[in-house]
Amino acid sequence: MHECRTYFNIMSELPIDIDLISKELSISKNEITTTKHPNSIEIGNYREYDVDVNKMVRKTLTNLLGKEDILIELKEKYNFTYYLERVIEIDSKSEEPKPIMSLDNDIVEFLFKSKTIDDLDYYIY
Repeated sequence: MHECRTYFNIMSELPIDIDLISKELSISKNEITTTKHPNSIEIGNYREYDVDVNKMVRKTLTNLLGKEDILIELKEKYNFTYYLERVIEIDSKSEEPKPIMSLDNDIVEFLFKSKTIDDLDYYIY
């Protein structure tokens, strides 16, 4: 079986204040995951695999779509770097259809407007 994980990563040179992110983006703290790195958090960590990875990305971005201006303000004020992470694992022995990894135009537009880097990691086993 193929697997995939999508999440929105915020990185900074300084530790990130989760309360600030929660308040500014109107996102529950339950939607924000801390990582091993104190200067990095994840939003919308989604793991329920769909062959159309766009569906997974949309669920990841649910709380961020339409908030591009706020993301830009935060980016400029706190020197944040944003990544849309797609981590895809392909089982080479599986007859399951291979995942659709290209992004739809609306997602690309969000990435452009929010100055988010698209990071695709894929592994074939």
